[in-house]
Amino acid sequence: MTGANYHELGDMKMRVSGLTLLAPLGAALLLALGSAQARSVEGVDDAFALGRAVVLPSPDVSKLLLDDAKSSGGPYRYGVQIPVAGMRLGSKGFGEWRNGGDGFAVWQFELISPAAKSLDFEFTKLRLPQGATLTIRGTGKDNERVITPEQLGSGSYWSPYVSGERATLELRVPSTKRAQAELAIGSVTHGYRGLFEQAEAGQKSGSCNIDTACATGNGWHDQMSSVGQYTFSSGGSSYVCTGTLMANTGVTATPYFLTANHCMSTQTVASTIVVYWNYQGANCRATSTSGTALSKTIASHSQSGSTLRATNAASDFTLLQLSTNVPAAASPYWSGWDRSGTAPTSARGIHHPAGHEKRFSVDNNAVTTSGYGGASGTTHWRVGNWESGTTEGGSSGSGLWSQNKLLVGQLHGGSAACGNTLSDYYGRLSVSWTGGGTSSTRLSNWLDPGNTGATTRAGYRLTGHFQNTTDITISDNATVESAITVSGRTGNAPTTLSVTTRIVHTYVGDLKVDLVAPNGSIFTLHNRTGAGEDNLYKVSIVNASASVANGVWKLRVNDNAAGDVGYIDAWTLQF
Repeated sequence: MTGANYHELGDMKMRVSGLTLLAPLGAALLLALGSAQARSVEGVDDAFALGRAVVLPSPDVSKLLLDDAKSSGGPYRYGVQIPVAGMRLGSKGFGEWRNGGDGFAVWQFELISPAAKSLDFEFTKLRLPQGATLTIRGTGKDNERVITPEQLGSGSYWSPYVSGERATLELRVPSTKRAQAELAIGSVTHGYRGLFEQAEAGQKSGSCNIDTACATGNGWHDQMSSVGQYTFSSGGSSYVCTGTLMANTGVTATPYFLTANHCMSTQTVASTIVVYWNYQGANCRATSTSGTALSKTIASHSQSGSTLRATNAASDFTLLQLSTNVPAAASPYWSGWDRSGTAPTSARGIHHPAGHEKRFSVDNNAVTTSGYGGASGTTHWRVGNWESGTTEGGSSGSGLWSQNKLLVGQLHGGSAACGNTLSDYYGRLSVSWTGGGTSSTRLSNWLDPGNTGATTRAGYRLTGHFQNTTDITISDNATVESAITVSGRTGNAPTTLSVTTRIVHTYVGDLKVDLVAPNGSIFTLHNRTGAGEDNLYKVSIVNASASVANGVWKLRVNDNAAGDVGYIDAWTLQF
């Protein structure tokens, strides 16, 4: 690989995890490490100075595939992380700034991971001031991701993928706010198995899978809308599982997302997830072609990051709260559920086999209680066999719905596959409801926040989203307000009004943040906690039922000390 777009080395030596490589004059910097988990490149600042792109070390794909073939159960691995050093905005040779015109500054950097099917990025730091965008652009049409401030949580960020081996990062920032932008890369995921493009023969999902557009899925489109495919990283590898957006008895937009404990069970891993919505085909394909993955372009809605709310291994569940609201363009549906423990007389599964587009599985018979894998116990539902469709790696964590279209569990594992009549096992929602007896090991605290005791909850779609994205400067020892005018509502505000705040400010321990209702009621959202942490990104639920919904709502921020300043970036109300 040669050419102006690659780093070229003269007689320079590069040290790679203790190895010294001598690259001949004119040779591209291609450091093939030949290990399942690629190692970090030392001296990367020197490499950056040599050109406008850097080539990353390649993993040993043959060994990875061999390891995958030996594994049984567990989530579906699609990539490995390549750690990098020195990729921080302002570091020597890491991209360059230019005048982009129209009052914007533009920074670019190009990166190549040879033979990768996809690339995604771990940003250990990513801060975009209002009006800025970060575009990750792959090769070819419709192969880019545009990241805005509204999509970011606090500090780190895991990006959605672009397909192919090459990616250009382009940061576009209002010139007056260039100093506010922060960007640092900790690792790059080299996708060696295709999730979003024409798969190789050995990597196709089974041909018995049923597209959600087929007649079998008629009447289940709401439930399909609640299902998301997601990627995550753990132990140097990257994986794919499936999850479901869950309703709660408060009927709020809180993005609770149910998946499997064996996919993830720690906050460290939960922080890495990227959820892709509506990755599903518009046509029902014949079985001869249904195993081939559809184009990436239909997986255009995504979001990153989550907080671990509850997890328990007994029924193999994990409940996450996604870091940002589900994009409205994804047309989200919060799935209803049944925690009564009554066995469904028939069941449906909706999932992403092998990380491919969304599929539909049908069991026309009653499911039975079981331990996992057929062991004694009552922690799981046993699907005797699927009359239509199946499940695969990547389906882990996906939901099981009863004949009443209510979710009753999530996929732990099993032996079902195209061509057999073997069983699958789903952790029971009724068992997960009480879990291990604490808020961090059970569902009840989160899906029934008002402790109503409901045994079922119908699913729903929501309207009533109001937002203010105008920057409001927060000076030392000052009080500022940002207003949202609500109209078109009837009656009073709900008992579970969701308030999302995004405040960029060093040392959040200086801040007191209140919501002021139209009737003058004040709800404290943050009161000088967090000490020296930077930035306040928070979702709060308040009982605002004493105030009418329509009128002017205010976010009031009081800075109580000198030396640290910032601004209100954005805030939202969800009725």
